[in-house]
Amino acid sequence: MKANELLLWLSARREGSRQQFRAAVEELHSADNDSAENGTAEAEGDEFWLHQRLRLDLERLAHVEFFVAGCEEGWRVTPPMLAIHPVVTGFRAILCGARSPALLERVRRAAEALGCVCEILVCDGVPDVIRFVAKDSSTLLEVATQTGIYSQLDAPLAILSHLPPCDPPSRKRSQSEFPEGAGWWIREFDALTLGWRKSDRRHAQSARTGLFEFHLYDRWDYFLRWAGGTFKLPRAVALYALLHHHRGLLRYAEQTRELSLPGSCRPPRLLERALVLCSGLPPLFNPATSRLTYADVPPDIARFAAELLRQPLA
Repeated sequence: MKANELLLWLSARREGSRQQFRAAVEELHSADNDSAENGTAEAEGDEFWLHQRLRLDLERLAHVEFFVAGCEEGWRVTPPMLAIHPVVTGFRAILCGARSPALLERVRRAAEALGCVCEILVCDGVPDVIRFVAKDSSTLLEVATQTGIYSQLDAPLAILSHLPPCDPPSRKRSQSEFPEGAGWWIREFDALTLGWRKSDRRHAQSARTGLFEFHLYDRWDYFLRWAGGTFKLPRAVALYALLHHHRGLLRYAEQTRELSLPGSCRPPRLLERALVLCSGLPPLFNPATSRLTYADVPPDIARFAAELLRQPLA
């Protein structure tokens, strides 16, 4: 998948519908397959999952927003911005948001003139990660000023500071109803195995506690059963509310500054964005352990994230 080309196309369009995004992904993906030497055919449905993975990665890397206020049924590219945060050697900035060849060249030249180190990291399946390193934050702020783009100091901390914790719903919260009609695929999350298992409407309605997924075509709804009530919540929020203070979920290696968690337990979208912006790199999945690892996460950010997820940090 030509992720760089996709981000350039999205930047030129600025906003659009989910159908336009999916069509662009499939067109570029098809072009890649046509030009590939092995000519391997894609399995049926791969395009859908590719479109989903790219959507989530573009959100995590703060390039594109999906289904938020102002574009509830589609997407919009975020304005170009330097997400700045302290690192061991000084300060680092991740270039996020809309791109064009002219903008990239303008930012690169300004950074070099001010003595910043420019790093371009090529990652599979996502746009090139462009980072700048300087001894002090004022230099990176000046790069943003000279090139006319936005900047955010302590970006991961700023994001986390505006997020609510993943607490179970209170009795004052409005309850929901399970969707009606036939054809829904229903699954329940198993808190012991940290995986999903097949379920049915009768069990979901009678469960006192549990997380249930209702799937129909391209729609997924998540409902948390808590103290006998039914609450429709974002998937990750409901999951961590269910796993309140679940031991061993989060692991942090302070020496390597790596934070890991089960692949089935991705954190809420904006919290994960804060973790990703610590390095600018998407998390790595280890098939042997089924865990996701976020790189270069400072201890204070790891502790803050664990507090919001209501999880002990092992």
